[in-house]
Parts: sequence; C-alpha cells; structure tokens
Amino acid sequence: MKLRTAVLAATLAATSSVAGAVFAPIPDSREDAARDPRVAAGAPDRSRFAVDQTVKLDARLGHASIAKDGNGETYLFASLAGIDAQESAPPLDLAIVIDKSGSMKGERIARAIDAGVGIAERMRDGDTITVVDFDTMAEVVVPPTKLTARNRATVDAGIRGIRIGGDTCISCGLETAAAQLRAAPVFGDHVTRMIVLSDGATNHGVTDMGGLRAIAARMRDRGCSITTIGVDVDFDEKVMAALATESNGRHYFVASAAGLPAIFSQEFDSLVASVAQDAEMTVELGPGVEVEQVFDRTFRREHGDAGERLVIPFGVLAAKQEKTALVKLRVPTDREGQTPVARVSVAYHDLLARTDRREQGDLQLVVTGDGTAQAELDPLVAERVERSRTAETLTTANKLFEEGKFSEATRELTGRIASLTTSAHRARSDTRVAADLDKQLGAVAEAQANFAPVATASAPVAGGAFGPTTNAAPAPPPRSALEQVRKNQQKAVDLSF
Repeated sequence: MKLRTAVLAATLAATSSVAGAVFAPIPDSREDAARDPRVAAGAPDRSRFAVDQTVKLDARLGHASIAKDGNGETYLFASLAGIDAQESAPPLDLAIVIDKSGSMKGERIARAIDAGVGIAERMRDGDTITVVDFDTMAEVVVPPTKLTARNRATVDAGIRGIRIGGDTCISCGLETAAAQLRAAPVFGDHVTRMIVLSDGATNHGVTDMGGLRAIAARMRDRGCSITTIGVDVDFDEKVMAALATESNGRHYFVASAAGLPAIFSQEFDSLVASVAQDAEMTVELGPGVEVEQVFDRTFRREHGDAGERLVIPFGVLAAKQEKTALVKLRVPTDREGQTPVARVSVAYHDLLARTDRREQGDLQLVVTGDGTAQAELDPLVAERVERSRTAETLTTANKLFEEGKFSEATRELTGRIASLTTSAHRARSDTRVAADLDKQLGAVAEAQANFAPVATASAPVAGGAFGPTTNAAPAPPPRSALEQVRKNQQKAVDLSF
C-alpha cells in the first residue's frame, strides 16, 4: 500500500540550535514556479543539502529534475555519519548475553567465556556490566555492576563460572538482560548496548520471527541496540540478523570460536567512540508526493496535527561510522517548475556537547517539459540502490540454496554480477562509487563460487524390467557452502546499514 503524507506540525525534542522549533507546512511552490521563468531556467540545485555537525548529514534526491507527465519516480537518500572525534564516550551500560546450550560445549563456550572476560577487562571504571547466560532458561551471572578496581575480580569469576546447559531459549536471554538493563543504576548520559552470542536456532520460549522482532523493537525504542554474533555454521542466521536489524545493531558471523575475541574487541571500540545516540530521521513529504518503498531499515508512520510523517530510527552513531536510509518516491509531474519533495530532519543527543540537537533542510526538484530532465540517478544514490539490490540478491540466493535449489541460487548471483559489472563500468570515473561496487562484486562472486551446484550421489534402487536403476540424490552441502550462507547474511546486513 502506498504511503501518502501531507505536511505535519510537530515538535521534536528540544535542541540546542532550534529549541522548541515547530515544523511549518512545506509550501506548494509549483504555481509560483510556473509564473517565474527564472525557476525553470537556471534555478539553484535544491535537490541536496548537507549539515556538518557532530552528526554529518547528507540528504539528496536521486534526480535534480524529472520530466513533465512522466512517472515521477525518484529516490531520497540520507547519510548520517559520526564526526571524527577523539573524546571518549560517556559511561557504558553493557549487557553480555551468552548461549550456554549443549551445542556450545568445548572450544565454543571456552572462547565465549574468554571473550566475555576480555571485554570486561577493557571496560573502564564507571562503566556498568551485566552478564546473562541462557539455555532453556536464563540466569543472571553478573547483575548490573559499576566496575571498580575492587570488584573486577568478582565479575571475572562470575563469567568464568558459566557452565554448559540444555536447549536454546534466546528470548529468555534477551528479556532477562533487558530487565537487568532497565534496573541498572545508571544516570545521566550513557550508551546502552546488548551483545548476544549464540550458535543455535532457538527452540524454547518465543521462537517465531515476529515475536523476536517485537522484543528487538522494544529494546530499540528504549535506546538499546542488539549486536548479534553467530558462531560456526549451526545457527539460524535469519533470526540473529533480524534481531540486529530491528534494533539498529550489527550482526556478525565467525566461522570458528577463535574469531570471537576480535569481534568483541571491534564492538567495544565502536561503543567507546560513540558520539551521538537516539538519532532519528523524520521525512515530511511535499504536496502530492508518495512513498513507494523504504529500503532495508525499520520505520514507522506517525500522525501529527497536520498529517502523517515517516520516521526512521538510527540509534547510536560512533565516530566515523555511517548509517544510511533510502526511500523510493513518486513525485507529481503535472506542472512544470520547482517542486517541493521533502523536508528532512534529524534529531539526536550529542554525546560530545551533552545536548539535544536537530538539523533539517528541504529538498526540491524541477519538473521540466523541455527534454532536459536528468536521465541518470545521482551517483551516490545509484550506489545505495545497488547496495540494496545486492543485499536482496544475497538473501534470495541463501533462501534458494537452503531449499536445495543450487542452480537457481547460482543463476541469481550470476545475474547480479552482470548488473554490477555494468554499473561499475559506468561509475569508473567516480573512485568512491567504483570502489564500493567492486566490493559488492567481490561479495557476490565469492557466494557464486561456493554455491556452485552440488554434485549428486547415485544410490541403487530396485529396478523394473531392465534391471536395477539408480536414483540421483543431492549430496549434503559442503561446509564451505554452509559458511557462505552465514557470510551472505552478515554482508546483506552490512550493505543495508
């Protein structure tokens, strides 16, 4: 169903630069444009704007101009990036959730414990740590504890005391950790995060995707992202990726337990470099503009006094970290001239200045009937469109592969390679875009190589008049192919980030 929005009047959180500001309706300037020939010829490019604050915002449309009486299709792209800052983030409120089900026995649980101890050792005095383990039930191993020199040994001993249990109840671990985070005695500015480590599909508690997504959404709305880490090939990558995506967190896959400490370290480094939190983008559409699709990111629709608005949460941003949003739009093309498309506003809490901020700008394009409308997408927008298509292809190939449709999965990947190759050729003059497309090509080519049709194994069966016959059955997928499924899922999340 298409999303139609008019204009809105709403007040976001008070900000340092525009405290208490209220959105004003976007004017319908098409009639003015039709009366003013300067707008149609030589008008300034209002199809993009940028703001360089603690959060750098780059917002742009796919086209600066579109054809009159055409289909009106374009895109809205926004990039949010944390400023490169040296200051440390405020105190952390971190929950580590460790799967201790039976399949974690041996090196996996040992490495998980070592990784948990390692991240606790790197946390600063004044940070708060919580540790929860789970199998068929969840247990609080370390209640919310503000780290000091005196209690670090106790935290260490608690983590090292984790022992193998039974089956897997991921929801038990999530909900118990969430309750502990809510109870944690943390005041003022702080960064909240949950890190979930599991190697198995959930089979107790909440097991359906919708229910697990709902848990992750509640965490996101409370300002807590979930980082998920899947170990080895025996885990449900779709569930783990959904938890991360729904909460604005990251998803990782490590082929062996030996990779766990590096992932924990990477996440910790990102946390202590946080520069903004509670980042949220609001898109207010111009008259007659419709949203066709919001790609990859979770979003919600809200109603203000003046109409409906599109809100996309981004959560926490670390220094030099970039998150993006892509929205497909349909713009009215019945009249020529400057046409308002959207007002884009980003609100966030600045962890460096310790204040709330909001930045905003308007995006417009020109509807023209003289044949000069922009034919190609803006290069950065085109790159982001390709990223979304590549992520979708990797996810589709995974589904086909897991259904045993190996040839179909390979064909899907082959088609994406051909499309990316064409796009890379067109973008060769733009080094940034070309480098990203080459990276996508590498990811798809690796998947294609490991998803080659699996050889069949012949098994004799009872024959008819012509004697015994054989029944060709597919051989089990090699481990390299199963690893590729998990790699594809991580890369799909990364491409959509």
